[in-house]
Amino acid sequence: MSFNPVLSGSKSRKTYDTYCILASSMDLFNSYKKDFRLNLKLALPIMAGQIGQVMVNFIDNVMVGQLGPTALAAVSLAIAIYISFMVVGMGISFALPPLIAEADGKNEHRRIGRLFKHSLVINITYAIACAIIVEVGLPLLEHLGQDPAVVELAKPYLRISGWSLLPLMLFQTLRCYADGMSETKPAMIASLVGNLFNVLFNYMLIYGKLGAPALGVMGAALGTLFARIIMVVILILILVRWKGIWGHIKNANYKIYAFNVFRKVLRIGIPTSMQMFFEVSAFAGAALIMGTLGAVPQAAHQIAINLSAMTFLTCTGFAMAATIRVGNQLGRNDKIGVYKAGMSAIFQVVIFMLTAAFIFVIFRNALPTIYINDPEVIKIASGLLIIAAIFQVSDGVQVVAQGALRGIQDVKIPTAITFMAYWVFGLPISYYSANYMDFGPTGVWMGLVIGLTISAGLLTYRFRKMTR
Repeated sequence: MSFNPVLSGSKSRKTYDTYCILASSMDLFNSYKKDFRLNLKLALPIMAGQIGQVMVNFIDNVMVGQLGPTALAAVSLAIAIYISFMVVGMGISFALPPLIAEADGKNEHRRIGRLFKHSLVINITYAIACAIIVEVGLPLLEHLGQDPAVVELAKPYLRISGWSLLPLMLFQTLRCYADGMSETKPAMIASLVGNLFNVLFNYMLIYGKLGAPALGVMGAALGTLFARIIMVVILILILVRWKGIWGHIKNANYKIYAFNVFRKVLRIGIPTSMQMFFEVSAFAGAALIMGTLGAVPQAAHQIAINLSAMTFLTCTGFAMAATIRVGNQLGRNDKIGVYKAGMSAIFQVVIFMLTAAFIFVIFRNALPTIYINDPEVIKIASGLLIIAAIFQVSDGVQVVAQGALRGIQDVKIPTAITFMAYWVFGLPISYYSANYMDFGPTGVWMGLVIGLTISAGLLTYRFRKMTR
């Protein structure tokens, strides 16, 4: 039985308008229903692995938070610097999935192994270079205007985190290869098991349990390093036996390399890493600006940003699904499939992030208490969660739109968009609002909202323009 209201008054008109909106929403859902299902099949294992990693970061912060605001601020400072290196590395590794997916869509199996080995060399070289740069640059921490007690605790954490990039980048290479082959479960399994070890190592090394020394903040960094090594070993063991996909890795000739393949990987990897760097460096810059306001605001920022990272990293599941499916459809020369694969992932992430925003608002006063008992830190963090709720949808849309554009190997213009959004608008507004408009910690996050919103709007427009 269909509904057809009579337009006899304003009330009926409103009812009819509501009906039209609902009908249009249902038509949209039905047209993308198959794409939603395919996206979730790829995204859910990635999301599960990311949620596992987020939970470890969450537990890290809770464990360190028990040592006091100074320890939590030290981790915030170290992560603000380290994460920029990590994200650039992950961006470089993300060049592999769209290239692998396209080659798989074209059934060019020999090309797959060739792409993997070149990406492996690039990623390992990058990790070693970053570890050396971090080691050499440690004395510069004393000139960033931070609390000296915070800096003293942050140094060993940052040093160990720098060297943990090596197993991380090896894991990323293996993971991105499997993801590009549309096999997202192996990395999920390895991540979840490795994360359990991370929690165990943190418990032992932060507090000195089970016969281990009590190393405090440094123990958290060592726990992460050991867990990442275990994750690499587990992922290799899984891939060797997983649906015959180890063959491309096994049969690649690791003695011969081609400059043009390195260039092809870097042509996508470098702009992708810059996109991610511009966003993450804006958040890292926000943490440094917050640090100039004191250890308490910095600790509150770390709590709010850690909670926001939970939803953001979950959204990377939709982003990778978009990259894989768009790249696969590109390889098959299916133009309609390319558009639907990207837009369906964007629609899905909007629904997810609206739910996350609602949770942040409702539980804004309760969530910070999980990390710390300091009333002043909790008060500031609860206010920041309101702002985090505002930018949830923008944060999710921009990362998925980047993933969809990466699938069609469109990376140069998106890089310019992210630079403008975060460095021309976001970060300067954060600094000005906090220091010259007396908005304090809230002002720092106002710039983040503006940067994310500009990025989400322009990147989505870019994908629609390139694919319609």
